[in-house]
Amino acid sequence: MKRRVVITGIGPATAIGIGKAEFSAGIFGLKTCIAEIPSSYEQNYTFKSRHFVPKPKFALTDLGIPKSVTGMMEEASKLSVLCAKLALEDAGFQLSKNEKHMQVEGLEDCGIIIGTGMSSLQTALESYTAHMSGADKAAYASGVERGSDPNHSQARFNRMVIPMLMTNSPAAWISILFGLKGFSYTLNAACASGTYALGEGYRTILSGRSDVILAGGVEALVEKNGAIMRGFDMLSTLTRAKDGRPQPFSPQRSGFLFNEGAGCVLVLEKLERARDRGANIYAEIVAYEACSDAYSIIQLDPTGDSITKLFQKVTQGIKVDYLNAHGTGTSANDDIEAQVIQRIFGIKSTQPYTNSTKGILGHSIGASGALELAVTALSIKESRIHGNLTSDPMDNLNLPLETIETPVDYALSASYGFGGHNALILLKGYDDDE
Repeated sequence: MKRRVVITGIGPATAIGIGKAEFSAGIFGLKTCIAEIPSSYEQNYTFKSRHFVPKPKFALTDLGIPKSVTGMMEEASKLSVLCAKLALEDAGFQLSKNEKHMQVEGLEDCGIIIGTGMSSLQTALESYTAHMSGADKAAYASGVERGSDPNHSQARFNRMVIPMLMTNSPAAWISILFGLKGFSYTLNAACASGTYALGEGYRTILSGRSDVILAGGVEALVEKNGAIMRGFDMLSTLTRAKDGRPQPFSPQRSGFLFNEGAGCVLVLEKLERARDRGANIYAEIVAYEACSDAYSIIQLDPTGDSITKLFQKVTQGIKVDYLNAHGTGTSANDDIEAQVIQRIFGIKSTQPYTNSTKGILGHSIGASGALELAVTALSIKESRIHGNLTSDPMDNLNLPLETIETPVDYALSASYGFGGHNALILLKGYDDDE
């Protein structure tokens, strides 16, 4: 008998809410958290995009993790640990303290797959600056502690820069802090990283290699002087809206809203195991497909052919009620996506309800796909779909402008990343009687 895979835990951390309850209230309440760029960003560069979404505020020490440990972690790793704990608790697993850190009852062999688009770079940039300038050497020689004297405020070279910079760290720290001894790794597919991680987690359980996987995506592009955001700004990919709202799927769109940090980890579980322990099931994963455009390092293939084939593979013979689109708010992305939606589903009246979660959260790169799959699962479970924060929607697209109550049986989450990485995950409502 074919194995079945369900979602039993959701652990999001975003500026609009940390944890499933806050996050869900923020998403369906169409809450945003948009800030103006600080003056420190424009010391040597004038930004075209004037707004961003800040990373969520939290401290791992509040979870009982010592400062000596958190001091060895970059922001992406901190997010991954927070999201993993939230997901495990939401899935009903019991966490207890052991002689090292935490232990999760019955999950010693759990696998971990975390997607991330870019490493957190703050520590690397500071260490490089210190290495090149020798400023930290002078400060050490004078006996001045970093930050205690404005004349010695230069960056120090961090002796833990290598483990902090390692792209495997977000997955490794989950393993270390929760005592999970199954395989653990990160993967990268740019803006589709979180979706790829969840899709590979699904395939791993289907294959029988594991019964439980922690999978998701994290991203922390916060950098105190705005250098990372500048990179996206110079590519002309960021919104230039006066209020910062990207308005995906609107003629008014001008680019995506930069999100400097967010994450989401989900618990994927073999159905029989979830049933046996009486777990709350959000939705069942029934299909995952991925492909490459083989076209450009930063642009979607304008024909949309690769994405169209993905939809055809995943949706054949299925009536899709809801599509959580990639919906960045860039001119090219939304045009190509709209064409594919119309090609696959026909006119507006025959299309699934379609929305863009990035219109609320901004674009969190490697975390976005995981957050959007969480939203899709919540939509199925709660029978509601959030509205689009778009004042002037594109023609011939089924875009609700307010949050609506409606049954959702089948739902799709779509992600497309720089480099031509495309992925779709199809979810289905779970019925106890099946």
